[in-house]
Amino acid sequence: MRIQVKDFMSAPVITATAEDSVAEIRAMMKEKGINAIPVISYANDSLKVDITIRGIVTSTDINKELPENTTVEEVMTSTNVRIAHADSSAMAAAKMMLKSKVHHVVVMDDGEIIGMLSSLDFVKLIAEHALE
Repeated sequence: MRIQVKDFMSAPVITATAEDSVAEIRAMMKEKGINAIPVISYANDSLKVDITIRGIVTSTDINKELPENTTVEEVMTSTNVRIAHADSSAMAAAKMMLKSKVHHVVVMDDGEIIGMLSSLDFVKLIAEHALE
């Protein structure tokens, strides 16, 4: 059986903008029990809205001593952000994460963010399927 990213990713996804405050994001992560949020921007066209992934902000980024008015843009990672397609295999996603040395991947389908994949999702996958 070929397990695809969409079969074990976390969804729905909460997003942030670069202008959001770290304090807001910290509270949101705590409330939702999540450790990473994609940072996006919107480009409006009269027919559709395009989403651009500008970076990712993780709990490691925001759980430091920071000034009260710190924005997400000041702490987010804007390089080495990885994206997987919902139909990608779990193996391909795992290899990408290992090669890139990242713990979180944004999952997209048809130009939309539909999920997040984390190293913890892989642990859950193994615990639920491979060790039975």
